[in-house]
Amino acid sequence: MGRGRPAEERYVSTGKNYELRRTQLVGAGGIGAVIDIGDESFVVCDAVDWGSPSEYVRLQRMEQRLRRDLRKPPADRPGSPGRVLLHRFPEAMFCNNARCRRIIRWQEARHGRPGLPMRCPQCQQEGTLVPMRFVVACEDGHLDDVPWHLWAHKSSRGGCRSHERLKLLVDETGTGGLETLKILCEDCGSSESLDGITSKVSMKSVGVRCPSCHPWQARTGGFTCTKEPSILQRGATNLYYPVTASALSLGDGSGTSAHDAAVARMLASTTFEMAKEVAADLASTGNVPHPRIARFAQMLADEFALPVELVLEHLRASAPVGGAASSAAEDGDPDWDAEDILAEEWRFLTSAEAADFASGDLVCRETPPPTVGGGAPFARVLLADRLREVRSFLGFRRIKPDGALVRPEAGRAFPPGVRPWLPSVEVFGEGIFIAFDLDFVSRWEVVVRADRDESARLAELERHWQDQGYWFLPRPTPRLIAIHTLSHLLMRQLVFESGYSSSALRERIYAGPDMAGLLIYTADGDSEGSLGGLVRQGRPDRLGDLIRVALDRGVWCSADPVCRETQGQGLGGFNRAACHACSLVPETSCVLANTLLDRSLLLGRGSSLPGLLEGVLAGSP
Repeated sequence: MGRGRPAEERYVSTGKNYELRRTQLVGAGGIGAVIDIGDESFVVCDAVDWGSPSEYVRLQRMEQRLRRDLRKPPADRPGSPGRVLLHRFPEAMFCNNARCRRIIRWQEARHGRPGLPMRCPQCQQEGTLVPMRFVVACEDGHLDDVPWHLWAHKSSRGGCRSHERLKLLVDETGTGGLETLKILCEDCGSSESLDGITSKVSMKSVGVRCPSCHPWQARTGGFTCTKEPSILQRGATNLYYPVTASALSLGDGSGTSAHDAAVARMLASTTFEMAKEVAADLASTGNVPHPRIARFAQMLADEFALPVELVLEHLRASAPVGGAASSAAEDGDPDWDAEDILAEEWRFLTSAEAADFASGDLVCRETPPPTVGGGAPFARVLLADRLREVRSFLGFRRIKPDGALVRPEAGRAFPPGVRPWLPSVEVFGEGIFIAFDLDFVSRWEVVVRADRDESARLAELERHWQDQGYWFLPRPTPRLIAIHTLSHLLMRQLVFESGYSSSALRERIYAGPDMAGLLIYTADGDSEGSLGGLVRQGRPDRLGDLIRVALDRGVWCSADPVCRETQGQGLGGFNRAACHACSLVPETSCVLANTLLDRSLLLGRGSSLPGLLEGVLAGSP
């Protein structure tokens, strides 16, 4: 949809003939991710090895909270500084020639031209090398090859531990499961099936602890990890959980308004760079605060017509000028509160200013909310013909979504003179914002919580949320679950109506205190935005029908009654009447990891539980 940027803008360099989209590097293909490119497998190296990309992404309220520069990954074009580095992983590969099947390290392979398959050095028929399917990982983010020589000798009573002559054999007469694959040691004849290799005790059974490796940096751990390692498939969803931050560029000084443009010019100015260097030199001697810093701040404030305090704040965030702020900027975690960001966006989107607003980054207009089912549950509908979202990569987790956070630099220091920065992208698109009548939602919540059975179920859900430490999800509430479910049903229906694929749509859920609404939008790297297929569905003559059809499709699921009667499914068991057949969307489209969904809270459960929009279908012809 829409005109795309030139290829050199959308792709980044990997140092060879490989291409990655910038948006991949701020998501599922980010630092530490194991990615497949063709028949080859790599892990993305950390940001310290990327050099110093020159393109900044400006969004003031994100920069202030994250206390980092936001920079685009280096582009693959002449003169662009820096490059994205990939490390071939796993190192173990096997020959796909059925007569060979030798397991070797890729360093031993016969290399052809970049981008061409690697050839087996042992094979007379020049077999192609394929990466092994399994890797070792732990909850602290470490990653390593499976010790295949130990697995081959798992059941052996001899003393052979040969690394050199291993094969991956396939039993062609088997059922095709892991039991048909086995690792063979040619030196002693020992072999072991891969059946059970992904069990929780597989590494413990061969006497291996976590090797504390991080191949996206270097293979020197420097410490002993005490976490129990697991063997996972390279493409397993729990091998990599990217942690990202995102915010919309609004008309409140956070986008490319005159104020923010002035801030951007100041940050890019030579004077500001000089001020940062002076502040850093003074801080190294402990001579802060200092009159020279104040003079620089006043000079910048006068030049760019900005408040002196704002200039000082940017200097404190940009250089170690002493105090708690600099300590947090260098050592602390980014101060990111997604609910706080959503509250800011809600205040703007429900303000009078947003009813007819146009700036460089946001163009939106109010349209009459639909009257559905004889009632008026909606208070406002905004059609955003153009919007801008900034996404930043904060790090990743492995095995569990609440595991240890590994930051983009992973504890390594950036080169001297390079400010800590986060890989970021800006994406453009269009969207539909729907705000509920808050009184309507509050009255419904009172009724739901008064129901003894439903109240007990919600209390149990919240206890599970607290006990399991799923802090990355918002606190489960009836309004959050119902509004989130509506968002998914609408996205699934919009795929048929708007012309966009399911993965092209995204959501933002506003369901905190004094909020009740959703934003469904497209977001691509194209600065031209999109062609209006989504906004067209938000017009008064279409939106009401869209909502009714989406709800009608959600009444029945092909997996009912199992789906509707399930008390816990999906990640953490947080979903009830919601499954792939009726409610789930692509992972990149959902802001809550396809959890906290329940058709019953939205559409009701007979006479026992009223749904938030049950009346819409009851009043439909």
